[in-house]
Amino acid sequence: MSRVRRGCVFISMLILAGSLISLSAAPVWTMVPDDLLFPDSPADPDYPRFVLSFPAYLTQSIDTLETDANLSFREILKVGGVQSVFRFTPSQVHPFAVELSIGAGITTMFDTFEDNLDNFGWEGTGFVTFDFRITDPLRLRFGYHHISSHVGDEYLARYQAIPVPLSGGSALTTGLTYGMDYVRDSLFTGLSYSLTPQVRLYGEAGYSMDMLRYLLRYNDFPWQADIGVEIRWNAKVDSGSLWYSALHVSGYQETSWLPSTSVQIGRMIREEGSNRRLNLALEFFWGRPQIAVFNYTDAADPVAWDDVQKESHVAVGFWYDL
Repeated sequence: MSRVRRGCVFISMLILAGSLISLSAAPVWTMVPDDLLFPDSPADPDYPRFVLSFPAYLTQSIDTLETDANLSFREILKVGGVQSVFRFTPSQVHPFAVELSIGAGITTMFDTFEDNLDNFGWEGTGFVTFDFRITDPLRLRFGYHHISSHVGDEYLARYQAIPVPLSGGSALTTGLTYGMDYVRDSLFTGLSYSLTPQVRLYGEAGYSMDMLRYLLRYNDFPWQADIGVEIRWNAKVDSGSLWYSALHVSGYQETSWLPSTSVQIGRMIREEGSNRRLNLALEFFWGRPQIAVFNYTDAADPVAWDDVQKESHVAVGFWYDL
């Protein structure tokens, strides 16, 4: 009887172990998870998030009507966010997962302190992506991105260039020539790889499609690319507050791949297991104007580096991810 009992116990343990393995290997659907499979890019100026920053411009190309100011002070406001819609994990014993995520935001730039040109311009952006966790360090994404950028009405009013709309390619009455609209619809792919829990590298490439009839399009120079690195340092990596630094470089075929560069260093306050985080940071930027419409060109060839309108600034601000 003892052998029978031992046999029954052994069989029961096998059945229990098999049940646990089958449960852990079962596919899981997660609706609206709090975190993201593809991490955000803290220093990316085009990433949808809530931002309030105050840049002091060391050099500027947007004509601000200022003749005696060495520094130009502006205000950048952004509203937006990124959210995972659903996630599918085929097996809990393997890291592979796929999710659908969406993001949208609005960026505005104001001349609040100088009070000459209250609203330079604004732009809306949005994307839909399929994100993949291949391994814990390696993430991939494929998606569609839209951006629509416009000169601000108060800016146009200062130049006596309204009422709007103006015809495509029209020049403002004074200053540089800007397009009234800048629109891109792009397919893009991205890769993120964590060298360590503290160091992450990423890159993206996009191709603008001739999808719809817009006022102005940039499909003659369709390619764009971004690369970056994020470094976190703290005694406890999983703590709710830590120091970080981030570098983001973007290039567009239309401006001969001029490497517009943004660098941030600051304090990150975050919620563990969630994408929500508040960054208090100092930022340095050099490159083409961050409101894309001011990069208007109707040239037959990409603009050479020496001819690209460039700006640089140092800013303090708040960057908040939902």
